[in-house]
Amino acid sequence: MPKTTPKQTKGNDKGPEKTPGLLSDLNFSLKGRCPVCRKGKLFSSFLTITKKCPACGAPLGDHDIGDGAAVFLIFLLGFSLMPLAWIIDVKFAPPIWVHLLYVGGLGAIAVFFLMPAVKSYILLLEYRHRPPKDGQKK
Repeated sequence: MPKTTPKQTKGNDKGPEKTPGLLSDLNFSLKGRCPVCRKGKLFSSFLTITKKCPACGAPLGDHDIGDGAAVFLIFLLGFSLMPLAWIIDVKFAPPIWVHLLYVGGLGAIAVFFLMPAVKSYILLLEYRHRPPKDGQKK
């Protein structure tokens, strides 16, 4: 019977690094922390991303998230609030101003609470999947 040698791993002896799962990423995004060191504050004001992480100095302001968070929330809320409005209309037939109140109110509340988390998640994915530019470290 031939002898087999154990596979050698490069780097540390802990084995391959595991990428965190979706739930841990979403949980982290709700905290609004730096995606590099996971300690510094990500936002300087409500939706303004800081230029540099106060803890590790990572250039967070260099990343352009654009309208990605808003578009994601438009799809998410459109697919969740419109069926709700249709079900309530079929069951209770309220006047249109009632629809405007609860759909508008629920939409505004959802955007207020979810927009920072979605921006944080997009920035986390950008740091994870885009290599750093030449001369910059992650």
